[in-house]
Amino acid sequence: MSNDITGINSQRTQQSGSRSSERVSNNASAAVSTATSSSGSGSDKVSLTSTAARLKDIERQLAGESPVDNVRVNEMKSAIANGEYDINTDRVADKIISFERGFDSNR
Repeated sequence: MSNDITGINSQRTQQSGSRSSERVSNNASAAVSTATSSSGSGSDKVSLTSTAARLKDIERQLAGESPVDNVRVNEMKSAIANGEYDINTDRVADKIISFERGFDSNR
């Protein structure tokens, strides 16, 4: 979405923005009314699907893990410090060219 800072299209942007917010508001209202109408007995009940429960378990497991492989980082540091890290310049050049070609196809 673009923001018009000159004010030329501000009326059109405000109109389309208000329609979008009305749709979101209507959808939220429908969801709330469905939830409240189904809970007429006064007791709320939530049930998770097995997939949601599994995703929650995976999330808990990943929260305890480091996003960085410290063993690999230390191996790389050691190889660089000892002069043992070999850089394949042809591969690096090929990757740079491939990356740059990706920009040309988007133009």
